[in-house]
Amino acid sequence: MSEHVYRKFRVNGKSVVLRSMGWDDLDKLLAFINGLVDDKKRGRGSEVFTGFEQKIAREEEADWLANRTVQIENGDMVSVLAEVCKRIVASGDIDRGHYGETRHHGELGLTVIAEYRGLGIGREMVKVLLREAKRIGLRSLEVEFLSTNQAAIHTYQKAGFREVGRIPAKVKRNGKFLDSMIMARQI
Repeated sequence: MSEHVYRKFRVNGKSVVLRSMGWDDLDKLLAFINGLVDDKKRGRGSEVFTGFEQKIAREEEADWLANRTVQIENGDMVSVLAEVCKRIVASGDIDRGHYGETRHHGELGLTVIAEYRGLGIGREMVKVLLREAKRIGLRSLEVEFLSTNQAAIHTYQKAGFREVGRIPAKVKRNGKFLDSMIMARQI
């Protein structure tokens, strides 16, 4: 799978490249995911939805990347990375529905590391993901995140998503129960 650049722009004087992922990204992806684990443990990942509870071994990340690569090649997934100074600072993907009746629908996921949140990178990634979702024939999308994540609410509303539901007490973090919010849109 060859790397494809979707968009380039600047944030705080630094070049941001939105691009596809490839095998050369294994170590960068490992640093990204394990950095999210560290952020979450330090309390900087309070808006991160779920997962990222323990560090991932290189072999596990290689298996994950192999599975993702197959999904992308089969048209079952769209994936976009944001890279700044050769470092992955955000990852977003859309996973196509797995059943015949849901193949037109996708689930969006997006994570930006703490130091790059609030700079518009997520917003630009959502634009690319929407365009790519349309390209592979998806008709509708959903995204789920913590209902306390105001930046996510704002980003997805600007991209045409609307709230369609909440799941009370879906996440238990630091002894507190948090609701998740589900937003959706047609493409």
